[in-house]
Amino acid sequence: MSKNVTGTAFVVAEFRAEENEETPPLYTDNLVKIWLNEETRKIANEIAHNSPAAKEMIKLRTKYFDDVLSNQILAGCKQVVILGSGLDTRAARMNGEGVNYWEIDDRTTLQLKESTLKANKVRANVRYIPGDYVQDGLIALLRQSEFDFEQPTYFLWEGNTTLLAKKDVIFVLEQIRDNVTSFKLSFDYMSEQVIARTTGYQDINDYIDKYESMYTPWITGFENIETLAKDLNLKTIDNFSTAELHQQYRPQRSLEFNLLKFYFVCTLEGIEA
Repeated sequence: MSKNVTGTAFVVAEFRAEENEETPPLYTDNLVKIWLNEETRKIANEIAHNSPAAKEMIKLRTKYFDDVLSNQILAGCKQVVILGSGLDTRAARMNGEGVNYWEIDDRTTLQLKESTLKANKVRANVRYIPGDYVQDGLIALLRQSEFDFEQPTYFLWEGNTTLLAKKDVIFVLEQIRDNVTSFKLSFDYMSEQVIARTTGYQDINDYIDKYESMYTPWITGFENIETLAKDLNLKTIDNFSTAELHQQYRPQRSLEFNLLKFYFVCTLEGIEA
């Protein structure tokens, strides 16, 4: 699994890095290139060729999550937890005064990340937690790592939910809700219609079939995030399709991929007792 996750992390990093070349870019991530080389570029180009929407989906969500995180830091949030962090660079490039990061992923990915950052003399105020936040339990992992459950915390959960069983996604949400006094949480998710092949768009069905035959199957989607939030006693702050983000961030460009209408980002928060 770690090999697979690490491979995915390189591809996501390549797609993120490409935005730096835009004029103007949606965001700037000059750090990400320290992990990239000819081999990662080749794999990313192959995936972009087979799954062209993936690249734009990743760039749009990166911009959205960067903006939310930046606003949280400006509002005084000092704890950030990144679940399934991969080669995320935010701990180094969005390091406000006194902000502490915790990153959870498999040991191989985190060791590679830590050693490369060190070799490139990049400083990040981050604690790496090797582990599986579902199997090992998110709260148990945080408890071992000087995390303050009473402090306001921002959780970022990027590129994970489609690959987990629905019960596991709900379990993670419940764990955060029941143990962290004050929090906001952002994640991306796919519409249930995509998973069930009921969007009415043949190009989306073909895309998913091709993607799943080559990579990892998408197993979980959500139809209505507000309903899910309400059922879990959480409040929905944001919920945008990436098609809406595309319209907001790239107003001059037409929407190329129908899939963006069914791929979402959202931010939820705990309701104070």
